[in-house]
Amino acid sequence: MPGVWEALRKVEAPPLGKKRVVVEANHFKNELISLKTYSAAVARRWGLPKKAFQGGIDMVKERRIQLGRRNKVKYLFIRIADALFVAGKSKSKHIAFKESYEKNRTRQSEVIHSHSTHDTYVEVVAKFGDFLSNEMGIKYESNFWELSTDEVYVCIEKYFEKQKENGLAKKTLQKHISALNKILGAINPEIKEYFNADNRARWRDGVEKQDCDRYNNSDRIIENLKKIDETSYAIAEIQRLTGARIGDVKKLQIDEENKRVFFPRSKGGRDRSVYFDRFQEEFEKVKECKEILDRALEERRFSEIRENEYYNNLRKACRKADELYHGSHAFRYEFSQERHKKITQWSQEEQEAYYRRILEERGKTEKDIEKAFKEVREKDAVAEAIISEELGHSRLDISRQYLKLRAK
Repeated sequence: MPGVWEALRKVEAPPLGKKRVVVEANHFKNELISLKTYSAAVARRWGLPKKAFQGGIDMVKERRIQLGRRNKVKYLFIRIADALFVAGKSKSKHIAFKESYEKNRTRQSEVIHSHSTHDTYVEVVAKFGDFLSNEMGIKYESNFWELSTDEVYVCIEKYFEKQKENGLAKKTLQKHISALNKILGAINPEIKEYFNADNRARWRDGVEKQDCDRYNNSDRIIENLKKIDETSYAIAEIQRLTGARIGDVKKLQIDEENKRVFFPRSKGGRDRSVYFDRFQEEFEKVKECKEILDRALEERRFSEIRENEYYNNLRKACRKADELYHGSHAFRYEFSQERHKKITQWSQEEQEAYYRRILEERGKTEKDIEKAFKEVREKDAVAEAIISEELGHSRLDISRQYLKLRAK
């Protein structure tokens, strides 16, 4: 009997951007099932004969997976990796390359042949799935099926930006590229075209892409959100006006006396402050949005609002504005770029006084302050250093990625 991948290739999958029909598997919803049972379920999902999976049912390594309409997106990717390994584990990679070369003069295999490669790819796609859930609000399979192909490309870009920020080595990035190309390409072959040589080199070598960082018309998105849901509007505005990570929004504290907002224990356990004494209009808007959010939090938890309402409403607002969905982190990019633009219009004395205030309120000693000033003056980067502090970054080069600036 043919392997799973050969069978899958005969089925024309609906394009991304359309809701796909999924298996009615409610009787599996709270039950963990073996690969053998799962293979039959996948066959039904794709409208294939059960025997299409027969050759791989005797896998030595069994992966337990929970089915259900609300399945987390990372398990979709893991199942695809499992299916590709089922189809390729008993087939020689050399033979696959030879067949590929005879067919189209390329040396490629559409399946996974070794246990080590399978385990690596599962680790990568699970990480990609967690990234989609935590950073992009794409938590379940149903959310993923609703994405257009272009929106998937945005997710890929954001993912590799995140890995670069995390300091992954080139060799490790190459494994991530290969894994996502294989698994996402199995879901939709069109995606493989995005993994071209130029994009691979850019992701692997850390060359920055000059778009896909912020929304083109966030004002329209905010207007749409306000019409859709007031709480979602408030969260987006807080992110846009303070540069808050989504996980920090609920921590927002207002310091009326010093005209600042405060985020205790942000990423890495670092406290973060953003000053508004020179941005009074924005400060009033932040206070207004916090009041809206506080009222909502009296009725339900922030995690429920975030997962069940905010991301879905943001996607709707983007589509109404004819914008690609970039997730909510795009508002953090916008905050950094817009504030940097305003600060660079100040005099050098004004910038340095503002920077000194930030360092003093962080409890820095005079010796540390002088050292910090020496470094930023040498790089002519006082404005960048201010943004770095307000974003809560520990390194200036990370903030430059947000500002789309090259190192000086």
